[in-house]
Amino acid sequence: MANFMDTLGVTAGDPHETGRPGDDAGLRVTPTEAHANVNGGVHGGLLATMLDSAMGQAARDHLPDDKSAVTVSLTVTYLNGAKVGEELLASAEVRKEGGSLIMLEADVVRVEDDEPVAHGVATFSVIDAD
Repeated sequence: MANFMDTLGVTAGDPHETGRPGDDAGLRVTPTEAHANVNGGVHGGLLATMLDSAMGQAARDHLPDDKSAVTVSLTVTYLNGAKVGEELLASAEVRKEGGSLIMLEADVVRVEDDEPVAHGVATFSVIDAD
């Protein structure tokens, strides 16, 4: 069974491919018409999902195997538009790790020119893994 990210066509990406900060986790996608908003650009929900998911992966990668992390808060700032067909890369990094909370930042950039499309900050709660 496909998970949510598979359904969106989002795959693992190398966060070192961008000049933006964030080398703890990366995701990439080439948006299709299915990802378009009513104006024909890439829907902000896809960008927010990429930010949230990249930060979630970065948080989990910093935890022991018996722990996981879930989003407590997410703030997204949209910086530039993205078009269908433009490959996008999300990169995330842990900014502060405490006992029960992890604070992170992430960016989504256009791969062709490394232009930032969206920036996110989030707090994740550490939970027991299933």
